[in-house]
Amino acid sequence: MRISRDKNRYTSGRYVPEGISYDITIDGVLYLLMMDGFVRKIRSGSYDRTKGEGDQTRIAAKAKLVDWFSVNPALLPKALVDCEDTDPLVVQVTGKRKGKNKNGKEVTFKTKTLKKYTDDANTNQMRDNLSLINDCLKRHWSDLHLSDDEWVKLQRSLVGNKKYDYTPIRLHRQTIRHIFNSTNFDIGGRFYGGWWQNIPSAYRGMITIDGKRTTEFDYGRLHPTMLYAQEGLTLSEDAYDIGISAEHRDVIKQLFNAMVQMKESQDRPPRDVKFSQTGKTWKQLGDLILERHKLIRDKFFCGMGNRLQYEDSQIAEKVMLHFAKQDIAVLPVHDSFVIRRSLEHDLIEVMSKAFSQHYDVPIDIKDGAKFVSLDIGLPDEVEVDEIISHMAEFDGWWRRNG
Repeated sequence: MRISRDKNRYTSGRYVPEGISYDITIDGVLYLLMMDGFVRKIRSGSYDRTKGEGDQTRIAAKAKLVDWFSVNPALLPKALVDCEDTDPLVVQVTGKRKGKNKNGKEVTFKTKTLKKYTDDANTNQMRDNLSLINDCLKRHWSDLHLSDDEWVKLQRSLVGNKKYDYTPIRLHRQTIRHIFNSTNFDIGGRFYGGWWQNIPSAYRGMITIDGKRTTEFDYGRLHPTMLYAQEGLTLSEDAYDIGISAEHRDVIKQLFNAMVQMKESQDRPPRDVKFSQTGKTWKQLGDLILERHKLIRDKFFCGMGNRLQYEDSQIAEKVMLHFAKQDIAVLPVHDSFVIRRSLEHDLIEVMSKAFSQHYDVPIDIKDGAKFVSLDIGLPDEVEVDEIISHMAEFDGWWRRNG
């Protein structure tokens, strides 16, 4: 696991649990754990100010610490659910700083800073709503239906994935946080923190809630539909069809969103979008998107992305509150929701109603589940020994959900 040795991370405030300080955590607890042989340091932390990048200190439990827990390791996540007690209403602002990349070239890096704010009636209401949602999530248990071997393989692949910023799955993270990008609480505001948001989308089809299979539905073309609705228009066709091969649809979606997020038009393409496979330049693709959406052309390159996220977060909150008041767990993944399969029709109805309370246009709600190819099923005809063997393969999941 990672642990920060940055003293700024332990400054007293709403984002640091009461009683936690650098002296207590690092000079006290961590020092004693290492001295007494409970943990070992795997790698020291580092930070290069010229490059604006670094890594936190990494530690691992030794056998002495593992043996200290009376709970079975598979059940440990359930024992840790209530251990995160920082303020779930967060303001995190993205800034910029100058530095050098690995080649020594001057570049601009993005930075993220937690901001203090003063509570008012609005923040108190949002926190109350989030407490209701999180209390519901904690009364239930969401998990990933994988065999013990597949679980290990997935964890290793997440740690070794260099394309996406994945971290190991922490099942104890059963609750969410409301993260805004302004102390005015009018931009950003999406919900983050749940373990299910940190897995490849194909694995979400393996999520269970209280041991039951789930389904996922999302709002199709959400932001394009919202942008058209703001102009009193209805988007009836695929927003990402700009006249090139359909195999590039996901790339066009990424570019569309980037153009909405950008504050001004620029010659340099978005850093995180790979589009060379389309055979077209950034300018050619940008022009095709603008031509396809000429009716809302003024919505691009004016920094609307985070404001749209604020609006879709308000819709998401309505959906989750509806079910939380009935003690039904719903797992949000930005513009999609995971719920027990038996409740999929209720979810679609609630999603449609929540959207219509903000926009008087139809919205496409579709099955968002993708499935990873895993050999986890039983053959058509099985003996009792085979059933027992199959259950043994899923020992960790059965212990948490049995």
